[in-house]
Amino acid sequence: MIVLDLEWNRGYDKQPLNEILQIGAVRIERLGGPIMDVFDARIRPTVHKKFDLGAKKLPELKSFKSSRTRFPAAAEAFRAWCGGETAFAGWGTGDVEALNENCKYWGLPPFRAEEFFDFQRAFAHAVGADQQIALWRAAEYCSIPDVFDYHSAVNDAMYTAVLGGWLTREDLAWRPEPAPPKRRRMALRLSQFPFPRQERQKVGPAPTPQEALDARSSRTPACPVCGQRLGVARWHFAVPKMGFPQQFYGVFTCPEHGRFLCRVTLARREDGQWQGRRSVPAITPELTQEYAAALDGGVHVCRGGGRRRRGRRSGGRGKDGRS
Repeated sequence: MIVLDLEWNRGYDKQPLNEILQIGAVRIERLGGPIMDVFDARIRPTVHKKFDLGAKKLPELKSFKSSRTRFPAAAEAFRAWCGGETAFAGWGTGDVEALNENCKYWGLPPFRAEEFFDFQRAFAHAVGADQQIALWRAAEYCSIPDVFDYHSAVNDAMYTAVLGGWLTREDLAWRPEPAPPKRRRMALRLSQFPFPRQERQKVGPAPTPQEALDARSSRTPACPVCGQRLGVARWHFAVPKMGFPQQFYGVFTCPEHGRFLCRVTLARREDGQWQGRRSVPAITPELTQEYAAALDGGVHVCRGGGRRRRGRRSGGRGKDGRS
């Protein structure tokens, strides 16, 4: 069995590719068995010119930038290392799909995964959890020493393989009950008015993500067509593979020009404060897909945006002007 993990960069351009920066894998013969071999390929990024926030935080980003290995060579080296193995495992289910998306982009044959074992889902079943568990938290739960940095593909693959010792074949075969069919969502009906590129606005710093989202700098974007100051009432966010969600999406409506999407990106600083940027991006199919995914995730209802109640203040003047 090959236990696989990847690190990738989503980028900010219009190319919808999770560009792989690192392929990490280990080989095991049985659950909880010793690691028989290790594969680690660091890949020079060539598709996207910029890095997303997650990629910027990767501890080995400099080694990816300085690598002379490009994806086609790394993929073929990994294929040879696998030696025809078709049973894969990982922490979550997205790595084989991302690997084959990159193969398709570069015109390479896909990897055949006749069996794929989701250790994250199996571990949640093993410990009786009703939600996905981050890799580092699972390792902490099992008292596995954190001797290697997380968010390195080869290190995460090793942690995943070690956690296999807490799993059984029954855990691997378990599947959650199918969710009830979702109510069909109405079309977003976003404004079709063209508008120039909008400058990003600073958000924070704030002690908590919730306070950053509640701040006036976050929830009061302007219409990108006429400049009228408007408001976002709630933020939606997709639950990521691991860690705190970084991007939040909201909708605001201009009475004259219609509905627009607003996005806030947050990150935690070294001092513990939360800071980020607010933007009103151009509407693209990728953006609407991201917003649709966020609608199926969590929601934060803004506080502090209500209008003041009209009425006579205590100690103020009466209707006839007398105190």
